Amino acid sequence: QSFTAITGSANLAQQELTFIKDKANELGLEFASSADAYKKLMAAAKDTPLEGKQTREIFLGVAEAATVLNLSAAETEGALNAIGQMISKGNVQAEELRGQLGERLPGAFQLAAKAMGVTTQELGKLLEQGQVSAEDMLPKLAKALRDQYGKAAVEAGNSATAGVNRFK
Repeated sequence: QSFTAITGSANLAQQELTFIKDKANELGLEFASSADAYKKLMAAAKDTPLEGKQTREIFLGVAEAATVLNLSAAETEGALNAIGQMISKGNVQAEELRGQLGERLPGAFQLAAKAMGVTTQELGKLLEQGQVSAEDMLPKLAKALRDQYGKAAVEAGNSATAGVNRFK
């Protein structure tokens, strides 16, 4: 029902559920928590420039990194929730990037700075000044995450943890 309400049709809802089921299975993520986090991400991105393909790319970037870094389902969901908050606010704040996302996804702040083409110190100042939009940073961060972790994610999806997640 949630997916239907967000997408506007049962057909589109089914496509999104199939996408998340396939990716959860491929990467060895727990389906229920992944679907819940993806649903929230989709709801946050609705009617923004990040809706649709960008939302999928952001989800995949975090999911692939979570698989390679062997994050728990709760850590992965927390990272995606932090990104959902950034999208909802439209603006990236240091607390969300450094704190909420960085605590769950090691190296996220450094990778975000690299993706934005600035140093971590420069990114910190931009965040303090409120000059980093979610619309600008998140697609770049998603690409950087996928570039760094994407290839290794398929192999990591065969780990014991991934098997347990699939079972769940």
